[in-house]
Amino acid sequence: MVHKIISTIGLGILGIDPITAVYMISMGLRKDSKSKISLFWFSFMGFSILIGAVLATIFGVSAVEILRSFTPEADSPLWAVLQFVLSLIVVIFVIKKIFYKTKKEDENRKIVEGSSFKYLFTGFVFSITCFTDPTYYAVILLGGESNNFLSAILLLTIWFLVSQFMAVIVYIANQMNLLKKLVKWVDRLKEKGLKTVVHVCYIILLVVSFGLLLDSGYYLVAGKYLF
Repeated sequence: MVHKIISTIGLGILGIDPITAVYMISMGLRKDSKSKISLFWFSFMGFSILIGAVLATIFGVSAVEILRSFTPEADSPLWAVLQFVLSLIVVIFVIKKIFYKTKKEDENRKIVEGSSFKYLFTGFVFSITCFTDPTYYAVILLGGESNNFLSAILLLTIWFLVSQFMAVIVYIANQMNLLKKLVKWVDRLKEKGLKTVVHVCYIILLVVSFGLLLDSGYYLVAGKYLF
């Protein structure tokens, strides 16, 4: 079980998702109530863990064979297509981030009113997005191998907390009335050179996208992959 927990932590790191943290910051800054933010957060966490644990318990180890049946062979041309598409997505993402700046949102927001069901449903919708993350499937498979519902719950909880550690920090900061201080601290980091680090990351992404493009082009010419 220990090696599965270690593997789950690694998968959580690979599946780190900043989107939920950004969304929760927006909720806090627009002055949503703490109870409704908690309702969203625990709805998101609960559905993500429960759905994964149920799938792991129902399908078990057979889920591995099911996924393998849908996975193309290593020399399949599909990988070349996927690499080409991924490289384009990365290039477009970097260009938009560098050359197109979004307008700053108005800091003077009014308190947003909404039903509790809205926050509960939004949490459920966020949990569905877990299915776009391959690390989520990997943890489900680990839970299936354990053949135990509680073990699957444990592994998925670890994965969720690790992959959503930024959202965890935001949630705690908001509950302790420290959200504005957290945002100001992040802004100070940007002023101290974080932008340089971000641009270096953009360059790395462009290099990776060029490698993917080169690999897919080589397959088109030689019929095999370069890397």
